[in-house]
Amino acid sequence: MVTRMDGAADSDLINSITPDVMTCLRRSLFFERLDDLLFPKEDSHPREVCIGNYELSKRVLEASDFDSDDWQDIFNVLRAKGGCCDCEILYNVAESSRMKSEYWKSRGDGIHGKTKHPRTA
Repeated sequence: MVTRMDGAADSDLINSITPDVMTCLRRSLFFERLDDLLFPKEDSHPREVCIGNYELSKRVLEASDFDSDDWQDIFNVLRAKGGCCDCEILYNVAESSRMKSEYWKSRGDGIHGKTKHPRTA
């Protein structure tokens, strides 16, 4: 885990591991699998909903045989790149995604709005 003694993430260490973490995520098709959950290719699969955390990402990482001990490093890297939840990973970190494409298509069509996280109790 990339943290300092005070528990905060160490930006130098995060920067040093970012290329390798991103390579591992790309090789495992992490971004595509997350996109499949939030924006499935087929209508027969229901869309999952981002609730403002990494719940779906954890499922994808677990299914891709990433050790849960590595998750903190992975999420520190994704957070540093603007991915503070499942949908923001697809908007801000993934090079391309159906979610990002749909958002920009709707903006081009004059529909304004991004995915809103549902309120949780």
